[in-house]
Amino acid sequence: MPTRPDAAAGGAVVVPLFRDAGAETEDEEVAVGLPPASAASGAGVTATAPALAGPPVWLLIGPNYAGKTTFARWAAERMIAAGRGAVLAAADPANRTLAGFFAGVAQPATNDAAQTAAWLRRLVEHAMAERLAAVVDLGGGDTSLGRLLDAVPDLAEAMEAAGVAPVAAYFLGPRVDDLGALASFEARGFRPGATAVVLNHGRVDAGMDPEAAFGAIRRHSAFRAALARGAVVLEMPRLSPPELALDIERKRLPFAMARDGVVPEGRRVAPIGGLNRAAVRAWLERMEAAFAPVAAWLP
Repeated sequence: MPTRPDAAAGGAVVVPLFRDAGAETEDEEVAVGLPPASAASGAGVTATAPALAGPPVWLLIGPNYAGKTTFARWAAERMIAAGRGAVLAAADPANRTLAGFFAGVAQPATNDAAQTAAWLRRLVEHAMAERLAAVVDLGGGDTSLGRLLDAVPDLAEAMEAAGVAPVAAYFLGPRVDDLGALASFEARGFRPGATAVVLNHGRVDAGMDPEAAFGAIRRHSAFRAALARGAVVLEMPRLSPPELALDIERKRLPFAMARDGVVPEGRRVAPIGGLNRAAVRAWLERMEAAFAPVAAWLP
């Protein structure tokens, strides 16, 4: 029997690639990104998610431990359960965790930055040529997307012209420096019509109000500029307690199996039990609600 969720009932498969948080005072703004973000007007109201003109190609961008791989796992499980398919790709030079959960995850053969950038270009070209949906888990401190933009400054427009929809998804903790990639790529003109800024509550210290924790992020000009031009803000819920998320990851369990208290056939790991199953169930429900504004963008 298959033991990974890519072979779930219904025949769905992962498509192979190549055939000071909380302060109310207004401190001086920290410049983030290269180049620094310019000042922005606008009240920072969350935009309505635009319709996509083709299959979504999610580019998961942000620092380490910002929630990119957790989101990719959740989105892929959801996709497989619905009988859909997409390319799944793990491009992080140091963390290819996604490949431990699904068979057929595309990965570069090396950690070399230049070769990873070339691999990312081939992946995007393949998705464009075949009009495939994809979820690409880029690494913290990733340079491959920046190198691709050096070569193809109008990347978003080229993808859209080919009939696929780039989705730039920026995952942020409450550190202002987490805005660096958003500020840099927006300043370089990489502004897909589908852009999401995901505030990960899992990175907020326990007991701290998330609204206060992300206050400096929300006030920053880079954040406000992205919202003013149409980015959608999403708030990713925390899976508590923290050791539960680590246990699920360590055991390489799908979230649905963790919720149901079962393990893949042939695996010698203990199932998630007791109140932790209820915690996973509640988190999955909150994830559906959190990403409902962009449900049409999901693979």
